[in-house]
Amino acid sequence: MAKMSRNIVILVCIIFCALIATGPLVGPTAEAQPKRIQQKKTELIEDSYKDSTILVEAFVVEVRLSALYDLGVSPIGEKPNSVSIDNILRCLQDEDKARIISGAKVAVKHREQGTTESEQMIYLEQQKPAKTSEASKKPAASRPPRPYKFSKSFRASANILAHNRIYVSFSFTGNSMDKVLTKDVTPPNTVNWQWSGTVCLEMGKASIVGATQDEEKAVFLILCADIRSS
Repeated sequence: MAKMSRNIVILVCIIFCALIATGPLVGPTAEAQPKRIQQKKTELIEDSYKDSTILVEAFVVEVRLSALYDLGVSPIGEKPNSVSIDNILRCLQDEDKARIISGAKVAVKHREQGTTESEQMIYLEQQKPAKTSEASKKPAASRPPRPYKFSKSFRASANILAHNRIYVSFSFTGNSMDKVLTKDVTPPNTVNWQWSGTVCLEMGKASIVGATQDEEKAVFLILCADIRSS
């Protein structure tokens, strides 16, 4: 009986020593579990969206500053009165206050990249200089139309995240005619844009991702991304 009791004591000591050697169920093993759970969630997202196509749309919108100020927008973007998508949409209801001057869209696979480009040549008739009394006797020389090239390039890559979010990397470059002067021989004003960056968008909701501004107007780059239905 004494021998059996001694064997039990030895067995208990061995188990106790083994528990001490392995340590408590905390530390690296416990800390790794949330990482594994997060990894599994990421894998599930990847599996569910791996064949999805994302449509990324870009819009260049010109808005008169006076129209934004009438809506209570802060001139220097101070919160809570900084410009919003709702402000721009309200201005777009009146073509004298805002207009869409350029746009592009590209469809890409999840975690892939796409590019769309366009180029247009416009020929404008040049105004003839006013005749002076000395030159009035001579016929005015004809002036051939002057060509102006307008182009745009939009590149985007998209990665679908959890909670209906899409991570987008983008680059937009383009140019447009600012104003055509018809009363003299001055060529029309043109403006160039170049925006690039990364942003996290909510699916199906537009967001301002870039802007330029002068004394009279502001030009915004607006992006919207959503999973395209088949």
